[in-house]
Amino acid sequence: MTACPLCKSPHTRPGQGDQPILPGHRSFYRCTACRTVFMAPMPDADALAEYYDDDYYGEGSGKFIGPVESIVRLCRYMRAKAIARYVPRGRILDVGCGRGLTLQYLKDRGYEVDGVELDTVAAVRASKNLNQAIFTTLDEVVGRLPRQYEAVCFWHSLEHLSDPKEALEAVGRLLAPGGFLIIAAPHVESLQSRLSGRFWLHLDIPRHLVHFDMKRLAMFLQDKGYRLVREQHFCQEHHVIDTLCYLYTTLGFHHLYPFDLIRNIKGHGACRKFNPIETVLGLALLLPLTGMAFFVSNFFSMLGAGSTVTLFLQKISPYAP
Repeated sequence: MTACPLCKSPHTRPGQGDQPILPGHRSFYRCTACRTVFMAPMPDADALAEYYDDDYYGEGSGKFIGPVESIVRLCRYMRAKAIARYVPRGRILDVGCGRGLTLQYLKDRGYEVDGVELDTVAAVRASKNLNQAIFTTLDEVVGRLPRQYEAVCFWHSLEHLSDPKEALEAVGRLLAPGGFLIIAAPHVESLQSRLSGRFWLHLDIPRHLVHFDMKRLAMFLQDKGYRLVREQHFCQEHHVIDTLCYLYTTLGFHHLYPFDLIRNIKGHGACRKFNPIETVLGLALLLPLTGMAFFVSNFFSMLGAGSTVTLFLQKISPYAP
C-alpha cells in the first residue's frame, strides 16, 4: 500500500510514470482523496543530501546574481510585511528559513524569531544573519517551545518534507491559540503546471517530494481546526520565472535556461551548459520574453490560476494539528 503523505488515504494511484532519479527509479503517485501528488518510494535524507549542495544555495552570501538578489530581498521584506499584517507582535517560526532574510526583517521590527533549517550552508548563513542558533528539526522546537508562536510559516518548504502531515501536527503543538499558519507552495493543479507538464519549474525533482492541490490543502486544514483568512495568488518572485521558463521551452530551449542564467553559481557554470549560439539567442530574447512573462503570469494570477498559492490560516481549535 502506498499511502498519501498528507491525508494518509490508501487510495492512491501511479501518476506520471517512473523517474530515473536518485539510486534507482521512483514514481509519482496521486491521492484520489486530496489530489496530492507525491514521490514513492520516498528517498531518505542521505540520498537527498547531495541535492542541497553549494550550487543549490549559491556562491558567497547570495543564491542569485546581483539584480535578482535585490528582487529576492524585496520579496522577503514583503513576506515580513504580510506576516505583520496579521500578527502585530509575538514570536514567529519560519520552517525552512533559508538564509533567514524574512526572519531578519521581522527581528528588525521587534519580533522574537526562530528558524528551522537543515544543517547546511543555508543554516550557517541564517545563524550568522540573525546572530542566533537555528533549529535543525521541528521536533527540537516542539520540545522546547510548545504553544509559544503567534505564527508558523512554511515559505516553499512544506513540499520538501516527506511527511507533511507530521509537520503540520507539530505546528498544532507550537501555535498559541489564535495563532497563524502560513503556507506558500506550488499548486499542482495550476494552469501553469498543466501547460508545462514534466518541464514545470516547480517540480524541482527530487527536492520537491510532495505537490499539493492548494485548494484541497486549505480544505484539509479547515477540517482540522483552522480558519482560512486569505488565499493569495500573486507572487512575482515565483510566477514570472516559472512563466519565463515555459516560454523558453516552447521555443526549443532547455526548460531551465532562464533559471540557470540568474543563479549565482561559482564561475557561472550554468552558462557552460549551452552552446554559443543558444547563449546569444537566449540572452537577446530575455528582455522581451521577461516582459511577456510578467504580463501572462499576472493575468493567470488574476484568474486564480497562478503556479503557486499562499494560504493564511488561523488556528481556531485548541486541538488543531
